[in-house]
Amino acid sequence: MESPSEIKITVYGKTDVGLMREHNEDNFLVVDFATAQRPSTEAPLDFSLGEKGALFLVCDGMGGAAAGEVASTMAVESISSAVDKAGPLTRERFARRLRRAIEDANQTIFAQSRDNQSERGMGTTCTAVGLVDATLLVGQIGDSRCYVLRGDSLSQATKDQSLAWQLIEAGAMTLEEAKGFEHANIILQALGVQEKVEVVLSQVPLRRGDVILVCSDGLHGPVSDDEIKSILLEEPDLRKACDRLVACANEHEGPDNITVVLARFDGPGLPEPDAENEVTFLAYDPGQDPEDPEPEKPPLSTEKVTEEGTPVEESRSTSSELAAANKPAADTSTAASSAATTGSPAPAVSEARSLLAFVLVTLLAALAGALFLVSQRGTMPDRSFEGPSLAAHSRVGSPLNASPSTAHPQTRVAPEHSADAGGQH
Repeated sequence: MESPSEIKITVYGKTDVGLMREHNEDNFLVVDFATAQRPSTEAPLDFSLGEKGALFLVCDGMGGAAAGEVASTMAVESISSAVDKAGPLTRERFARRLRRAIEDANQTIFAQSRDNQSERGMGTTCTAVGLVDATLLVGQIGDSRCYVLRGDSLSQATKDQSLAWQLIEAGAMTLEEAKGFEHANIILQALGVQEKVEVVLSQVPLRRGDVILVCSDGLHGPVSDDEIKSILLEEPDLRKACDRLVACANEHEGPDNITVVLARFDGPGLPEPDAENEVTFLAYDPGQDPEDPEPEKPPLSTEKVTEEGTPVEESRSTSSELAAANKPAADTSTAASSAATTGSPAPAVSEARSLLAFVLVTLLAALAGALFLVSQRGTMPDRSFEGPSLAAHSRVGSPLNASPSTAHPQTRVAPEHSADAGGQH
């Protein structure tokens, strides 16, 4: 295996408020852990991959006012600090550390949101891309994305954790239809909104000349994949390519904050690409290390998110309600997990089962009595109530008839400035 130092990386990042938001709630971070270097606003950062690795983060905050910016800033700082403190790691341990760092960031943001009224309901997406060797590792929460440009082909290496993406994978909607989908802003997970998250880890075996794009939905929402690919192929300079991608999103009315990180990988430490190296979503399981114990988690299930917890809507006016709604579900899950670990039911669970058995016996007795009365009814005169049936009124007040609330659009504000490359704002 080639040494990490034989992998050369050039990286640049940029964030912009867009044309319709009052605040920029996006945040990003680019760091070479060996030197702690970050790109300047003037030029991309060039470095050789060291033993401690490198990390590229894009977080899209939500929560209204400044709360979304708080959440995204907390995420990039918490995750990068946790990974940096780990020191040199193998690929598997780096992946476990990245997963744990994202989970810990979620706990930190959730606690601050719960304890501070002004920040109640804040959250953020997170796409964390890191490496210590020739394989890119991606940790995903929400709908920010990671793309790979290999040769003249652009491929999406992540799967959006969103309602629209579920419909696409189910064959109920095309990618083009998803662009105009009324509920395209509904995501299934976000850091800080639920007490627990399930981090999706994936991998990309790198090839010489690969260009990685990590971006928020402020870019991939209004701008098509074909437009993105065209810009990346036409502009080899990463800073100019970032500028053009942001400008393209603003030409499409800039409906959201826009964040773009571009990285090019080269050097003898990477194999040359060939026709069989197509990039697709490739899940990665780093396993469990006895020397680095981590709590076991249930397998990722999108059904669990939609049935037991309310889907996260990326709307500044409703995210506080989502936090409150998801907390009971998380507490219930924790209690159930504890009972399963000890191997015996808690006293409250035992009492509930006894009560349930009593209720079932009572219902069976009542049913038997009702069947007896029905069997005798044929010999009795008809005295049934002839007013309107209860069924005619059974839907009144039903939650199924309630109209879903919608988020209020943001006031259109032209941006006065944009932040380049550095990360925090």
